Amino acid sequence: MKKNKTELTIAIPKGFLHEGSYKYLSHLGINFNTDSSNRELVYLDKKNNVKGILVRPNDVTVYVEHGSADLGIVGLDLLKEQTPDVIKLKDLKFGKCKLVLAVKKDSSYKSAKDLPANFKIATKFTKLANDFIHKNGLSAEIIKLYGSVELGPIVRLSDAIIDLVATGKTLAANNLIPIETILESSAILIANPVSYKFKGIYSKFSKISE
Repeated sequence: MKKNKTELTIAIPKGFLHEGSYKYLSHLGINFNTDSSNRELVYLDKKNNVKGILVRPNDVTVYVEHGSADLGIVGLDLLKEQTPDVIKLKDLKFGKCKLVLAVKKDSSYKSAKDLPANFKIATKFTKLANDFIHKNGLSAEIIKLYGSVELGPIVRLSDAIIDLVATGKTLAANNLIPIETILESSAILIANPVSYKFKGIYSKFSKISE
């Protein structure tokens, strides 16, 4: 008896885009029947011959670019920050948020141009921060953080932060306000270029590129 091989592997992000990703795949008829309480990282849809792998948001593009996943769902913010060699298939219109420049609420800064020369920005998005600075002719020191960047202005590590905002509640809770919108982000469906060409992703899941 011939063994049935998995045809497609999809990298699914944990966190903010997780629920929306499963809903989108379910709409396409791909169902992994997962239990949110378990710790499995690999799921199978045997009917459609699809494997889902659950990964950190920052790692989605890595799996897709290197061919360990044929498809992936990633935020536009990470796609532009990481600039991987992948094909952007579709804006999925969920997981909407903004990448903003924010400062302390009691500061006098109303826009980026009000910030002092050589001001400091704390952020996880160093490439996008650099792009923003150069585009606006500013001079700033970018401080790379991996955790809660909201702490930057509070402990005087930075004059401002660049971070993602969905509802704005975290900024408000830390007495920060956005003064510039750098990027409007949402979930993007991406594909590995080789998989897209040779596995016929378009024909297998025509709804993907509608």
